Amino acid sequence: MPTDAMPTLAGPGPNPPGGWPSLKAGFLAGSPLLLGIVPFGIIYGATARSAGLSIAQSISMSLTVFAGSAQLFFVNLWASRVAVPILILTCLALNLRLLIYGASIGLKLGPPPSGPMALLRSYILTDESYAVTTAALLRPGFKWGKAWFFIGSGLPTWLGWQTTCVMGYLLGSIIPESWPLGLAVPLLFLSLLISILRAGHEKSSPKLVSAAVAGLSAVALAGIPLNLGLLAAIALGVTAGMIHDKTHKPKGARP
Repeated sequence: MPTDAMPTLAGPGPNPPGGWPSLKAGFLAGSPLLLGIVPFGIIYGATARSAGLSIAQSISMSLTVFAGSAQLFFVNLWASRVAVPILILTCLALNLRLLIYGASIGLKLGPPPSGPMALLRSYILTDESYAVTTAALLRPGFKWGKAWFFIGSGLPTWLGWQTTCVMGYLLGSIIPESWPLGLAVPLLFLSLLISILRAGHEKSSPKLVSAAVAGLSAVALAGIPLNLGLLAAIALGVTAGMIHDKTHKPKGARP
């Protein structure tokens, strides 16, 4: 997704505006990702129905779990009658990357929140909200309230996911199998990656190293059970980027 097509993120005045303008700016920045969310949600809804889940069960999972890859994996394992402990452990392993996302984005959003705000920020954390906010914070001139921008960036994904999951459940049986809906999922994540890599050109080298190491590691470790190879690849990519950043600082730069 070309970053030139993203909504402008420059806010009025030197101080961050209030909650609503920042929330709106985040919502606009996250809205283009709906193009990838729609087919993803339809795939989940149709798969949940074919796996034997009721529409109430399907909607409840979308509202409480709100994690596309884990939900899709869950319904496929459920249809295969996999033991419940294995099913739960697999879904937890798929979502372990959110621990890394949370630790990373939490440092950028300011002081740790408490109460309902802490729960809201944790709930809205997804691949999409993390990528959109991280890319936006790297752009010069970002002047929105960071926490509210982050929450706003996750709202289009939440609304699109809940809506299309129901659509997929109700209409999945009439969608032709020849439609390549599954292609939208990798394209969505590829657009997120490109957006992050293109933002903040002065800091692009560590990001490129992280992306290269993580990508190669993910391919090399793809055979590890429970998708733990993906978690290992993320850790290796983050470590490689940090090492590169520490060892390739310009002369005179602060440590």
